[in-house]
Amino acid sequence: MHDIFISYSSKNQNVADAIVNILENKKIKCWIAYRDADVGEDYAGSIVRAIKNCKASVLVFSSESNQSKHVLNEINSSVNYGKVIIPFRIDNVMMHDAMEYYLGRTHWLDALTQPLEDHINKLMNRLNVILHNENIQEQKPIETPASETRMAKYAEMVKIGYNIKKISIQLVENYYINCNGHVEDNAGTPEQWAEFFQNSTESIRYLLNTKNEIVGGWSIIALKKEVYDIAKEGKLLEKDINYEMSEILAFPDFYYGYFIGFSILPDYRNMDNYMMLMTSFYQQLEEYAEKGIIFKELCINIISPQIENVMRKLDFVHIANNISYGKIYHQECLPLPNNSITNNYSKLKNIYTKAYKQIKVNAT
Repeated sequence: MHDIFISYSSKNQNVADAIVNILENKKIKCWIAYRDADVGEDYAGSIVRAIKNCKASVLVFSSESNQSKHVLNEINSSVNYGKVIIPFRIDNVMMHDAMEYYLGRTHWLDALTQPLEDHINKLMNRLNVILHNENIQEQKPIETPASETRMAKYAEMVKIGYNIKKISIQLVENYYINCNGHVEDNAGTPEQWAEFFQNSTESIRYLLNTKNEIVGGWSIIALKKEVYDIAKEGKLLEKDINYEMSEILAFPDFYYGYFIGFSILPDYRNMDNYMMLMTSFYQQLEEYAEKGIIFKELCINIISPQIENVMRKLDFVHIANNISYGKIYHQECLPLPNNSITNNYSKLKNIYTKAYKQIKVNAT
């Protein structure tokens, strides 16, 4: 078990190493990625587990870490698990907006002058207080994931203590795990997605475990046609999507749907959970259809081979690669394809078939 997670930019390796050396000489065990992270497909997961199991996080704040997506995701996870975060500031720079979203009210520890060791000793004193308070609390064993899961709508999430910010933070962490850290210039931020989730609560579902943690789910938005066409070509980065690019799913009309999420965390990838995701999506699609909200096309940027297999079963077709990371899969929805899932929704298929025939008539 480690005490402290060290978050830093690789360009500040010398400062991070100095912190680790001094703290560990004083018996404060540190977790630092280049030494302690698992290599390969579980790299991102090992970072998230380390943050979850450490007692606090130290951020080496600099002009480089201020702009680092990897550092931002580590801070996201620290906030998600309620960890104390101590920013150790080595550069006198303004916080990036995304970083301020997490740390705007956090008390900083300035290390702008020499010698660096004096500032690290002050950091150590603050950490000793935190660790002392942690150690006098009852230590609970690390729990393994429970097998029971359920789908939840936004209204239930609010009842169990979630708000939009907390939801957005956890979903961004899940994205980071599912793509194993490959989010350098594509993934959005919790601040960005909060606006979508707040204003489109019907178009997202959450897969929860027995501890009410979000372990999967799906979310879809309607993009304006010109933006959707860019997404189909793989030229749209999700970090660049804003609310003005979308349409409100509230009026009878035809829409172009773009999934901003369809995933399950590795420990929960099983047949039952995949079926729950697909079933809940088509149930919502049917509810939309009954209100005259019809999707002409659907599109998704897939970041995992497991979801790629699911989408193929749903008759989505690979049409492009994303310019950053992932594969673009697409489906023409008018009419809906015949498969083992859609065939269970006769009302949905009838509505889409009628819409398809009406479009054909109007075109002649």
